[in-house]
Amino acid sequence: MKTITHSASMLLFAALFLGCSSSSHVPVTETGEKAPSGCIYGTGAGNRCPQPQSKEPDIAGVKGAKITREPFSKRGNKDYVVFGQNFQVWRNLDSYTEEGMASWYGPGFHGQKTSNGEHYNMNGFTAAHKNLPLPCYLKVTNLTNNKSVIVRVNDRGPFHGKRILDLSKGAAAHIGIIGPGTGKVRVEYINPGKISNQTSEAEMNGFKPYIQVFATSSADKAREISHQVTSVTGKTSRVEQTGDTYRVKVGPLTEKEAAAVLAKIKDLGYKNAYFTAG
Repeated sequence: MKTITHSASMLLFAALFLGCSSSSHVPVTETGEKAPSGCIYGTGAGNRCPQPQSKEPDIAGVKGAKITREPFSKRGNKDYVVFGQNFQVWRNLDSYTEEGMASWYGPGFHGQKTSNGEHYNMNGFTAAHKNLPLPCYLKVTNLTNNKSVIVRVNDRGPFHGKRILDLSKGAAAHIGIIGPGTGKVRVEYINPGKISNQTSEAEMNGFKPYIQVFATSSADKAREISHQVTSVTGKTSRVEQTGDTYRVKVGPLTEKEAAAVLAKIKDLGYKNAYFTAG
């Protein structure tokens, strides 16, 4: 069996050493077609953007991942660097299609964490992509045999050659590319529609708009601290109760003002205050 080396582990390595450069000649997909905004259509590093679809994909009767309406993850959706190249995440996505080579990854990564923070199941219907927001759904069609599968994108990669997608073993088997190891595919974004609790761009890009100031078992003390930090910072604060614990939180804040507000809170003596997503 030929197992294609997956590059999600390379992304995890890059995340630990963000900004490091080791190789400057990682090949990427290049369509050559420029979008009206000046970016280049297609998967890859640099100023890339999704090629829009001319119509919605026909998914009637297509098997694979179950499509659910879920918000984008707060993890795995930051812009990132791999081998010295900058990759941008398409957070405001509503349409995307592309044709190119897909590979697959299997036993060597089974059970490891994906870029989305989930454990990889090689027998599931998932995929890794360089630019798509996590998670999202694609219809993937093998252009050699016209077999299709629906996959849930929850990982980053592939960073080998000009491949545009890395499929789980289960998805690759479904469309017949296990033996060859790679295959030319068409990918089509499945738009689930607007989600009321969609994660904000700021949260996906690593910024957390709230500060947890203090936690106490006293409701009166929590209210006192809440009034104090509001008076000093001029920002809205609230008290959240979970069981017998009362947490004082300030926000939401803009990314521009957040650091200064945290500094004021720490000057009040709350040295353990920290940023949180909500």
